[in-house]
Amino acid sequence: MRSVRQKITTFISILVLATVHDLASAAEAADGVKRPRVGLVLSGGGALGLAHIGVLQVLEELYVPVDCVVGTSMGALVGGAYAAGISTEKMHENIVSTDLAALFDDNPPRSEQSQYFKSDDYEIIFDFTLGFNNGDIQLPTGASAGYKFELFLKELMGQSAALSNLSFDDLPSPYRAIGTDLETGGMTVFESGELSRVMRASMSLPAIIAPVEIAGRIYIDGGLSRNLPVNVGRELCGDVLIAVNLGTKPKTRDDINNSLQVAYQSVVILTEQNVNESIAKLTSNDILIEPNLEGFDSASFDSKSEIIMRGIEAGRANQAALTKLSVSPEAYRAWQDMRQQKIPSTVTPTSVSIETDGYINVDAVMRDIKTEMGERYDSKQLHNDIIDIFGRGDFSYIGYSIDSDEQGATAVIEANTKPWGPGFLKLGLGAATDFNGPTQMNIAASYRRTWINTLGAEWRTDIQLGYDSLLRTEFLQPLQVRDGAFVSPYIEGSRSFLQLYDKTLRLGDVQIKRAQAGFELGVTGRLGEIKFAPYINQINSIPDFGAITGELPQEKKRQVGVELAAVYDQLDSFSFPRSGLFASVDVKDANKQLGGEDDYTRAQIKFTGATSIGKQTMTVDLEWGDEISDAEEVPIYANFQLGGPKRLSGLYLDQLRGTHYSLATLSFYHQYATLPSQLGRGLYIGLSMEAGKINDQFMEDPSDWMSAGSIYWGAETILGAAYIGYGYTSQNQSVWYLTIGPRF
Repeated sequence: MRSVRQKITTFISILVLATVHDLASAAEAADGVKRPRVGLVLSGGGALGLAHIGVLQVLEELYVPVDCVVGTSMGALVGGAYAAGISTEKMHENIVSTDLAALFDDNPPRSEQSQYFKSDDYEIIFDFTLGFNNGDIQLPTGASAGYKFELFLKELMGQSAALSNLSFDDLPSPYRAIGTDLETGGMTVFESGELSRVMRASMSLPAIIAPVEIAGRIYIDGGLSRNLPVNVGRELCGDVLIAVNLGTKPKTRDDINNSLQVAYQSVVILTEQNVNESIAKLTSNDILIEPNLEGFDSASFDSKSEIIMRGIEAGRANQAALTKLSVSPEAYRAWQDMRQQKIPSTVTPTSVSIETDGYINVDAVMRDIKTEMGERYDSKQLHNDIIDIFGRGDFSYIGYSIDSDEQGATAVIEANTKPWGPGFLKLGLGAATDFNGPTQMNIAASYRRTWINTLGAEWRTDIQLGYDSLLRTEFLQPLQVRDGAFVSPYIEGSRSFLQLYDKTLRLGDVQIKRAQAGFELGVTGRLGEIKFAPYINQINSIPDFGAITGELPQEKKRQVGVELAAVYDQLDSFSFPRSGLFASVDVKDANKQLGGEDDYTRAQIKFTGATSIGKQTMTVDLEWGDEISDAEEVPIYANFQLGGPKRLSGLYLDQLRGTHYSLATLSFYHQYATLPSQLGRGLYIGLSMEAGKINDQFMEDPSDWMSAGSIYWGAETILGAAYIGYGYTSQNQSVWYLTIGPRF
């Protein structure tokens, strides 16, 4: 019965198409002209390719019908959207309202990431990951996987972009995209497939966007083999070609200052050579449009509207030649109606399947698919699910297509594991100085061996060398696939220093060495984490006060106890948040009854809230800590500390210490520049106002509140946060600071 209805529907569609085609032919006949077939050829050029939208707008203004479209790289994107029936008005609106650079930031919003990954932000660990397997360090195949870009294309063009085996001849305008085979270097002309993935393959610029595998072959940016595919347009339909060349010119030697610019120059040279060959194949009947894009480059995504306007200007500059290809308004409307009838109908998937390779449990992907299939199917929800899954850090690519046949439609999710896994390495660097005491310089490395078993167990080892040294290894065993309950046994050894001051006079330091073992039992997820952690600890305190050091005793103590910690982290950034909330509670108990030599309980609470208007941000930080058991003696290594950026600025780093403290900080900062997503987030200038107190033994009245303030410059990069600031306190003390990493 169903197949009968499909045949009836197909028959009616053919009749409608035939009728519309007859209308178009009749209108054309009324003009008395048999028009030539017009092929549109669009070159690549990164952000410069947005000028193609402006040219298309002029073609619509002049009633110039386009019979086929061929594009490379960004030309494949704009041309593919137009060929799929998307109006230039919709293209313009969607492009201008979208942060295109953010589409190449693979991570989901920080608030949607697992607490396991967010906790790295509290350490001096860089925000990029290397592969480390069999003793070899391996690099990712591109700075961005590009999967968000595919999802954007699907949202722009609708479900036709997701159909797995779409013939591009069946689009409203026949279409071809150009890719370069990574193994042979040869040109590939895509005639069918999943439209959004083909378009991304065409613009996979080496080292910037990861290559794309299609039907067993790997493809990179088509501009390397044919940036202006004139010959393809001629073969497809072009009696007359309208070729739009963006003309990316090579840089001068004075503008080439680093390896990235050398690589960029190499790509430009290659593409310009094949562009010149293509231009030579244009005839006197063809039209070459070259927008004036001086002042812009392939990364100028912040200048979208201006680049589109340059395309409009270039199209209008060629109005005389383009008008020769115009038809009457009636014929153009009939032609547009015919194109609209060819837009593929919406297909609603009724089921979902997962295709993975390598070492990932399929259940780990399916668990995060919240989208309902069938009548309540929502493609945007599926896109959000895919972004969340990618944010887990296991995959080099994740996307989906829709397989459709007479039995129904299936959303097929393809998840490719990272070929540089399952061992991963992160490096880090941190530093802090107040230009008075010792510079606190550290280097770090973190190794994770993932998916040791089907539940996603991980073995993690962290090492830090420098002012504060650490060696820790732990085995994290989820009690189900991914987020939820877990148990994590660990052992660690560390060495740190406590600086001791009498007001502004540095007396010396105490070296604290620890050897600790225990386990954590808890529940983790995207909102945060709660954990219960019994431990046993051997602590050695070694004072260093210069000439009198030999008269001071060293202390060795065994500490046994339990720690209860909870964190709620929904900040959009840890170092320079612009929105969200953070709260943590930590209670640590050392108990003689369990066999230890210390007997105290200390508690600490922290809160941060951030809100923004435009580029202006205000944050509120509140802290409180106390020894809550009224212990007779609290060891020095269990003290709280104040002093440093936003912790009573103007004091030396950790200048004050005591068993209870309070701190309140109000900060304002302005983001005056935005960094590319592959390099970081932004540059800031700001100020803070602070008030705090602590029962330091050298303060005249420990119950008095101290006020402080600072002005600072900051940067948020993939190498961590950088901070340069000047602070002043109500005690008439002032200090300059320099920090790298999440110190403040």
